[in-house]
Parts: sequence; C-alpha cells; structure tokens
Amino acid sequence: MPAIGYSHRPVALGQRGMVAAAHPYAALAGIDVLKDGGTAADAAVAVNAVLAVTQPENCGVGGDLFCLYYEAATGRIHFLDGSGRSGSRAGLDELRRRRLERLPIVGPPTVSVPGCVRGWAMLLERFGTRPLGELLQPAIRYAAGGFPVTSLLSQSIRDYVAVNPDPEWRRVFAPDGRGPGFGELLTQPDLGRTLAELAAEGPDVFYRGRVAQAIARRMETDGFLTLEDLAQHTGEWGEPITTTYRSVTVYETPPPTQGLAALLGLNMLEGFSLLDHPVHSVEHLHLLVEIAKLAYADRDRWIGDPAHARVPVAGLLSKAYAARRRRDFDPAKAQSHAFGDPSGDTTGFVVADSHGNLISVIQSLFNAFGSGVVAPGTGVALQNRGRHFTLDPSHPAAFAPRKRPFHTLMACIATRDERPLLGFATMGGNGQAMFHLQVLTNLFDYGMDVQEAIERPRFLLGAFLPGDPDETTHVESRVPGDVLAALEAKGHRVKTAPEFFWRCGHAQAIVLQNGTLMGGADPRGDGTALGF
Repeated sequence: MPAIGYSHRPVALGQRGMVAAAHPYAALAGIDVLKDGGTAADAAVAVNAVLAVTQPENCGVGGDLFCLYYEAATGRIHFLDGSGRSGSRAGLDELRRRRLERLPIVGPPTVSVPGCVRGWAMLLERFGTRPLGELLQPAIRYAAGGFPVTSLLSQSIRDYVAVNPDPEWRRVFAPDGRGPGFGELLTQPDLGRTLAELAAEGPDVFYRGRVAQAIARRMETDGFLTLEDLAQHTGEWGEPITTTYRSVTVYETPPPTQGLAALLGLNMLEGFSLLDHPVHSVEHLHLLVEIAKLAYADRDRWIGDPAHARVPVAGLLSKAYAARRRRDFDPAKAQSHAFGDPSGDTTGFVVADSHGNLISVIQSLFNAFGSGVVAPGTGVALQNRGRHFTLDPSHPAAFAPRKRPFHTLMACIATRDERPLLGFATMGGNGQAMFHLQVLTNLFDYGMDVQEAIERPRFLLGAFLPGDPDETTHVESRVPGDVLAALEAKGHRVKTAPEFFWRCGHAQAIVLQNGTLMGGADPRGDGTALGF
C-alpha cells in the first residue's frame, strides 16, 4: 500500500472546476475563466497564453500544441493536432546543396511552422464560449507589465546566454548580459504587442500579417520556411488512439506524437502483476525500464507523419503483438532491444470545468527556448521541432518539405465505464512516454492518490547529460541505494539523479472520482493545482 504522508504537497480538491498547470499565474487565469462560466477549452487558452509568457523557455506561440478534449455532451474524446509542418524549401537535396551533413539541434534550419495559435482558434471555434481577445488579457498584462521570474526560468536564461548567439533572443531575455535573477521582473513588451494584436485581429496576424512577415524574413537566409508556408498552415481534428489497461480505457495522442509508446508499454505491462513487486523494488523498476525500452524501440522505428508514411497503429496496439513483445523481457538481466514488426522542453496542463468537460494539453518549443531564434520585433521564440527529422530516406520521419516531424509531445485522458477518470500531461521531451507509464501504473496498479503518483521517484532512460552512455538509467536518489546496486547487478547503467530531477518531467493531472475533482502538480517544477 502507498505510504501515508508520502507526498510533499496535498491533493488539490474541487467540485465545479480545476486547473493543474506548470505556473501559478496560469492556474489562476484558468480558474478565473471557469468561475465566470467558461468551458475547459476557454480556460485552456487562457492558461496556455499565460504559460507562453511566464514559461518562455518551455512553451509559447512559436511552438506546437496537441490536446485531447472530453466533450461531456456527447461522451466523445476529440484529438486536436495543432502542430506545424516543415518548410517548402526543406528536403535532403536542399541539405546537400547547403553542404549540411545533418540537421542542427538549434538555429533557423530547425524551425517548422508554429501551430499553437491556429490550434487555439480551432479549439475555441469548436468548444469555446469566450472570444480569443478576452482570454489573452492576463497574458498581455504579464508580458507588458512584467512578472517575477522563478529560479528555474532565471537559471535557464543564464545557462543559455553563454551559448546562444541570436541577437534578438539576447535583447529580449538578457539585455544586461545575464538576464533577471530569481524574483526579478521580466518584461516582454514585443510579445505583449504580438498578443495584443492577436487579441484584436485574430490568428491571421500570426500567419499572414506582421508576425508572419517577421518570421519569414528571419528564415530567408538559413531557414526553410517561407511566408506562403505560414499562410497555408492549418491544424487538424482527428481521433485519439486507445487501449485498455486493467479496468481503464487509456487515450493518447496519435502519430506524429509518441503517445503510441505509452500504449505499447501499457499493453505489455498488462501481462504482469505489478502488485507482486513493491513500489520501487528492483523487480518493479527492472520491469518498467525493460518494457519502456521495448516500447521506445518500436516508437523509433515506426512513428512519423501519417500523411506521408504508413504507420501500422492497429497492428502495434493489438494485444497479440504485445504478447509477442512481452516474451523479449528477461527478469534476470537488462538488454538492448530492437524494434518489432507488427505484420524536449514542454508544458503540460489539464483543465476540468463545471459542465463535465475535460482537456489535457501539451504545448512546447522543444529544447529550452526552442531554436534559440526570436523573430525580430515580435518577442516570439521559434520552436526547433525540425531537429527530429531523420536523414534516412526510407524512415517515416525522413526530412522532406511540408511534413510534420516526429513529436515527443503527448497528452492523455483515461476513462472508466465511459466516464472521464483522469487527465494527464507532463513535459520531459523524450522521457514523456516513460513518465506516463510510471505515473499511470502508480495510479491504476498501486492505488496512489494523484499527488503521490506524481511525486514518487521516477527514472529516465537516455544519454541526457555529457558523457552519459546511450542506455544510462537516471534514477532519482530517493530510491534506496541497495535497489540501485541491484539494478546495476542486472546490467543497468544506473546514474543517481537529484531527489526531484527536473528532467524527469513536470507532471500535472486531474482525477475525477465520485463527483470530486482531485488535482496534482509536480514539485519538480513550478506548477500548482487549484480547484473550487
């Protein structure tokens, strides 16, 4: 059973509405909208806009957005793909012409069309009751008037000053050469102007007007985007992907996102009795790590833009395929896993309204401050999602024009008996699917409350720090040393991480239980859950 009093924060409780978001100002903005009778969609736009100002290292109007929306009136869960495509000048031939052997990690070549703003408009058109201009007012005030920065944002700016040559980024975030310290004000008047123009004129100012022109000019010399690429952009409504786990139906965002990896992992885990293993025992962690490796091997082989490649979703999510993949798990030792054959920084938030609607949103620039490029005069930091294309022409995510890249972004809603049970999202780049597996099994197997499920120690696979081997397993140091030693004895390359490692995600969630809203927010970040 979960330990009593384990969590450092209480579960947030509410009956009429709740917001769990990565910054208190954003949560407050969403609560205000809900108290005024707005829907979860209305509140989500207000929340996201404030996050775009107060978390500029993680998200913003220069990035992409995905969400799942439970519509109480119909009982349906809708999927919104608010992501952009590569530029019309992109492609392997163009890379060769520019004598580039690979895509860079940051800079103008990594910029794809920002889809967030069009996503806001589409969300409000279908499910909103408030005009965009009204919902952007809190964000406009924080951008123009400033806000006190958190230690995480202050440190992100200081770290980036040393490596980012973009003059506009430096002018906006570190005009004094260092940026604001903890508690000092950050003002973003250019971003405030952009948001005010969005409020007055709508999304066209971003995709056809002044902002679009500024982005296109910045991309002229070494980017791949054109003004026409921005003007032609639109998001898409679609269907989520889903599987059953224990007595729960879990919905995730489909390709080009990595939501598929979480469902693959759950399908494999369903064949094991997790309750046979105490939480964070060596057996528990070994099982989760190895299943995550199997799911990620399939993710890396198969996921791409479904408009440009065949992604065998149905085959990958079949229970028969999970049973075959499950046989590759060895309880005695760690392994490297190949893919089977079935034939970065982000913000996640959740909103529940008094009408019974529930939304789970994930929105991002990818790396800290995205590409590191700010379109002059706009205050808009542009994402670097384009870095996730591959140069292998046979891969579903091969670099090509007007194509959506692979996305680490993903959002989750779970239901029981066709009623919403959970909304969940977390930042964490490549690790997001691992974090979904860990938090969801904490909830559905071990019966933890939502706050404890989020706070419990997590692991993260991958070479995320200089000098790490590729299969490094970062494990938060709250896991006992003898467990870490036992993992190493099974062949895992364990590296002890801080007690609350920021790279292990900043998760936010809302659980709906017997008419009560229960919210959790991650102490690894600056988030909070508020209900009423």
